[in-house]
Amino acid sequence: MKLHRTLNPGFGPLLFVPFANVAAVLLIFFLLSGGFLLQPGVAVKVPDSPFLLAPQRDPRVASITGDPVPAIYFDNRRIDARELGVRLAAVEGNARTLIIKADRRAPVDLLVQVVNAAVSHGFSVVLATGQEP
Repeated sequence: MKLHRTLNPGFGPLLFVPFANVAAVLLIFFLLSGGFLLQPGVAVKVPDSPFLLAPQRDPRVASITGDPVPAIYFDNRRIDARELGVRLAAVEGNARTLIIKADRRAPVDLLVQVVNAAVSHGFSVVLATGQEP
């Protein structure tokens, strides 16, 4: 027995489904993407802390080296604690901030002498630290 087709299959509706799917995905993408473009990120409120420091304008920098020969460097010159007090007293202007960069092996008593000299001449003192290598 031989079977004959009575109708030709119509592929028209089957071709419409992928186009409708792509159109729906594009429509959803364009509707939702505007919200992501208008909001640049998540707002984060940093908690208040007494240790936050405002940017300093024209700060002075003192470096303290450690062993074997501890020394103080100010304005790229090696000086002692008494001379540091004289140089800090000669500093003019409103920018009265001293950043102290001390090595890990710097003597604490030398660091305290530098801090005391700076505070006695009206400087605010900032201790600078670095990351471990």
